[in-house]
Amino acid sequence: MSLPSRPRAVVTGAGSGLGRALCEALAARQARVLVSDVDPATAEETARRVTERGGEARVFPCDVTDPEAVEALARAAEDAFGGVDLLVNNAGVGAVGDVGDLPLVEWRRVLDVNLWGVIHGCHTFVPRLRRQGTGHVLNIASAAGLIFAPHLAAYNASKAAVVALSETLYAELKPLGLGVTVACPTFFRTNIAASARYSDATLKGMGARLVDGSKIGPDWVAARLLTAVDRNAPHVLPMMDARWFWRMRRWMPELFLHGVIAVDKHFRARMARGG
Repeated sequence: MSLPSRPRAVVTGAGSGLGRALCEALAARQARVLVSDVDPATAEETARRVTERGGEARVFPCDVTDPEAVEALARAAEDAFGGVDLLVNNAGVGAVGDVGDLPLVEWRRVLDVNLWGVIHGCHTFVPRLRRQGTGHVLNIASAAGLIFAPHLAAYNASKAAVVALSETLYAELKPLGLGVTVACPTFFRTNIAASARYSDATLKGMGARLVDGSKIGPDWVAARLLTAVDRNAPHVLPMMDARWFWRMRRWMPELFLHGVIAVDKHFRARMARGG
């Protein structure tokens, strides 16, 4: 079940990174996109790019941590397009720090955006999709929701919960002919590392190196995510490393954890040497 021609889409966190790339990829399908971000200026820039690429764009600023704002977003989509074919719950933030060091306020911020933002989107839009009898939900999680690296407890927990929510929703909606896909990419170039909060400088350097040093950009990821939506795949792990790490974690969990510890030790040593 692929998306229809000129699909009607709502994308949160669409002002930059993967959200913007998804909007641009949808524009290539002449989509009608409701571009949503907490920052209106970046959303306007994304909308301009959508229009340039042959799509139709409307802007609706939205803080996904506010359920009333998400309800207003859904009403705006109905008013603009008469419904939604694709909901992309993409808005997300990062925080890096060991358990006990990362402040609780950062835990709440990460869970509010990364988990509750997705919950609000699903809670608000899914009943509308049920009434339509058509539609697809694309939830942006992360490989961090499947394989749990040190120093990322808040981020890992938020993304693991998004995976669990998405799999549950897939089982509920597939019998109705509706689709759900959860995306679990590893590192690619985006601004999440720059905007993340860190408990120490070493961790900040590690995050910047892994994200900024990636050879993969958001456009590449967006194309593979939409292909997975077209196939109605429950999961999409676009990078090969994510697929292998996930297999290792399931097949050899104890060995995998020892490997994670060794890799983390290696990276911290390199950063300490300035490498």
